[in-house]
Amino acid sequence: MASTTAFEDILDGYFPLSLSVADLLHRNGLLCAELKLSFAPIIAIDGLPHDAPVPLNVRSGRAGIIDDATLSVTLSGAGTRLSGSVRWRWLNGTEVPVTLDPMIRLAEPALVSVRSGGGLCFDHPKAFEGILSST
Repeated sequence: MASTTAFEDILDGYFPLSLSVADLLHRNGLLCAELKLSFAPIIAIDGLPHDAPVPLNVRSGRAGIIDDATLSVTLSGAGTRLSGSVRWRWLNGTEVPVTLDPMIRLAEPALVSVRSGGGLCFDHPKAFEGILSST
């Protein structure tokens, strides 16, 4: 088993969480990692294509915060696999769904603690439904 490495990096803001996480792994030459994220602003804008950044002048949508998240991330031919737990909320006080869509957008760049290494990579990762469970 390879040794693990811990470091901090920035997740790109304005793009969907799973795309920002995949970019972080690619940028650091990783196939998998465990990420710890706290106090990350998020935004949901209906109808905005997944590959489009958040507009500079936001006139619609919902803003929220990821208070705390622990994510296991694996890159594969099928895309980015995310699993883990997350505490999050909408700022307007509306009810928070049980799950957080991994295509939710970060509203700002976010600092993340990364733990990486062979000990976190598996030959056959478990199937992922595309949803993170809330705690």
